[in-house]
Amino acid sequence: MRRIYVVVVVAFFASSFSEAKEQVLKIDDLIEIALSHSPDINIRKLDFKSAQENTKFSKGFYLPRLDASVDGGKQYSSLQSEDDIDILVGSLGASQLLYDFGKTAGRISGSAEEALSLEAQMQQTISDKIFTVKQNYYEILKAKDIIDVQVKNVNLQKKQLYRAQKYLESGIKTIIDVSDAQVKVEQAKLSLNNARYSLELQRAVLEETIGIVPYNGNYRLYSKKLDMKNLGKNLPYISMALKSLEKYAYEHRYVLSSSEYLVKSAESNVDATKGEYYPTISLLGSYAQQHVDESLAELSPERQAQVTVNMQWNLFSGYQTDASVQEAKIGVLKASSQVDSTKLGVKREVLESHIAMRQGKENVFLSQSIAAASLQKLDQAEKRYENELSDYIELQDAQQEYIESLSDLVNAYYDYFISLAELEHAIGK
Repeated sequence: MRRIYVVVVVAFFASSFSEAKEQVLKIDDLIEIALSHSPDINIRKLDFKSAQENTKFSKGFYLPRLDASVDGGKQYSSLQSEDDIDILVGSLGASQLLYDFGKTAGRISGSAEEALSLEAQMQQTISDKIFTVKQNYYEILKAKDIIDVQVKNVNLQKKQLYRAQKYLESGIKTIIDVSDAQVKVEQAKLSLNNARYSLELQRAVLEETIGIVPYNGNYRLYSKKLDMKNLGKNLPYISMALKSLEKYAYEHRYVLSSSEYLVKSAESNVDATKGEYYPTISLLGSYAQQHVDESLAELSPERQAQVTVNMQWNLFSGYQTDASVQEAKIGVLKASSQVDSTKLGVKREVLESHIAMRQGKENVFLSQSIAAASLQKLDQAEKRYENELSDYIELQDAQQEYIESLSDLVNAYYDYFISLAELEHAIGK
């Protein structure tokens, strides 16, 4: 029994440890979570489903319509001297559209194209979400590495404080160097503290984007330790020419597809509206059965049925049809202009992101060179300070330039990956 008890206890704690273990999430994990939980994506999906139901509703005009009714009660007539007459009447009516000169076809086509437009908008929202998740992911990694830079800054300033104190004890330097070093230590701690809060804020932004707090906050993002001396090596790159990128974007951006579907929907609306100039032809049928007194049987038969072909034609509507047709045509022009505007916007996004990618790659290499030169300058400044060839101000400047160069390098590195994700988003990849 003791052995069983020990096994159960060990299993319990092992299970608890497993549940409490911090989860490591990669960028694909975050995208999958976002696509499952983001409210804005769910809204777009519901819009698309609603449009599909509207298309189904429009198709219903082509199908027969059946209506049933039952009336029961009493009837009083001044022609009869008897008591009130009990009445029970049941009727069944049917109608079938035969031809309406494109009104129904236009409605169905218009609603179907609108549904396709909303589907494209849904896909575009998904594409936007993927880019935003990538952007948030790299911003968090940037914030984490900026913390590492600030930790290095704190250690650097503490080292300088210790050195200044030793020099003071030896009579080599004055108290002002120690005071300055103490100030720099506190300033470095403040920068480190701000960097940590920035990381916390970026996590909150990511959680808002994906629509949920994964694992109740018990997670961290997968990242590799940066090799600051070789960040420019093996950077991913899209080598397609700008014209090829624009062409690819015109073929794959959902926002453009959505605009084009709206043009077709507007054109179908014109056809449906023009149909109002012509008649609607339908087949009508009805059957009625009622319970009547014998005294009224000859005047009101128990059963009656009829089948007719009905034509309804509005010959004049006070120019309302003319106005509706013109309004529908204006809708086509507006939708076409929206397509042109969207194309220009897509072209601009591709151009901007392509420039940002090329600029970002160069910035990584330049920032890396500046960081290397700043480190060399810091080494020289420390030696000059130790040999009393320069004052503390020169050393401070060298320290600040080095830390700033590391921060600029981290920013340039992750900004490059953000610009690369932005270009992929711009072309619809």
